[in-house]
Amino acid sequence: MTSTASFCAAALAALLSTATLASAEEVTLKAGVFVPLPTTYGEPFKRFVDHVNEVGKGVLQIRVVGGPEAIPPSEQANAVSTGVLDMASIPPAYYKGQMIEGDAQLLTDMTLAEQRASGAYAYLDELAGERFGATYLTTYGVNVPFHIYTTKEITGPEDLKGMRIRAQPNYGALFRALGIESMTIAPTEVFTALERGVIDGYGWPVWGIQDFGWDKMTRMRVDPGFYSVIVNVLMNKAKYESLTDAQQQVLTESAAWFEKDMESWSKDKTRENLEAQAAAGITSIDFGPEFRQMAADRYWKELSEASPEPIAKLRALLSAD
Repeated sequence: MTSTASFCAAALAALLSTATLASAEEVTLKAGVFVPLPTTYGEPFKRFVDHVNEVGKGVLQIRVVGGPEAIPPSEQANAVSTGVLDMASIPPAYYKGQMIEGDAQLLTDMTLAEQRASGAYAYLDELAGERFGATYLTTYGVNVPFHIYTTKEITGPEDLKGMRIRAQPNYGALFRALGIESMTIAPTEVFTALERGVIDGYGWPVWGIQDFGWDKMTRMRVDPGFYSVIVNVLMNKAKYESLTDAQQQVLTESAAWFEKDMESWSKDKTRENLEAQAAAGITSIDFGPEFRQMAADRYWKELSEASPEPIAKLRALLSAD
C-alpha cells in the first residue's frame, strides 16, 4: 500500500472512530407524560426536560414522544417497564397495579429532600425496580394538596353527606367516612356534569381547576387540603444502567436542579391558583387540621391492609417525627 493510500485509510478509520464516539456520547431518551405538556401538570416535566436538553448537549437528550393521546396514562408505566418508553412522568395512581406502595408518598408532609435523606425515596426506588423494572429519577407536586370543591354552600363536614362528588380511587376511604357518594368521571367530562347538576362538586388539587373552566361553577373549597400531589419521573431501570457515567450524571444533576427549582416554582404556582380561585368568587371553609390528619390516617389504613410490611416500613421512613 502506498503512503498516500495508507494515510487515507488511517484518516477514514479516524473519522469513523470519531463518528462512533460521538454517537456513543449522545443518547436520546423517549419520554411520555400523563397529561399534555402545555397543561398545569405537564409544565414542570417540560422544565425538567428542557434543562436536561440544555445541559446535556452532546451527551444526553430527552424527546417527549407524546402525552395521553399517544399512550394512555394507565399504560405508561407498563411502557416504561417494557422499554417502549425510556421515561414517563406519571402519578403513582397510574401504576398502582404494579406498586400500590407508591401512594404512600401522598401521605407525608416531608419535603422531597427529607424523603431522600430518610431513605424513603431509596426504598420506593427499590420497590419500583423489583416490581416493574423502573427507577425513580425525580418528583414534583410535593406538598401541593388536594381539595374538595362544591357547587353548593356548606357550613361543615356534615353538609357533605349524600353529596355526589367527582372522585378518584385514592379518595375512597375519606369519602366513605364523610358519607360522600363518589362519582367516577373523566376530567374532560366534569364540566358538563357540573353544568347539568349530575355532580355537586369534585376532588382536585389546588392547581389547575381553571384549566377546565370548573372555577366558573365552583362555589366553595374545603380547607385544609388533604394528601399531596405526587408526580414521579420514572425511567426504565435497565436503560438507566446502560448509560455512561457522564449520561447518568446529566440526569442526576438535572434532578437536583429541578428539585430546588420546584421549591419556589411550586409556591408561586399555589399562590397564583389561590388568587385565581378567589377572583372567581370561590370561598373557603376550614375543617381544621384534624381533617387532613383523618384523611391520611384512613388511607394509611387502607394501604396497610393491602401491603402490610412495605407500608409499615414506608410509614416509618415518611414520618417527620
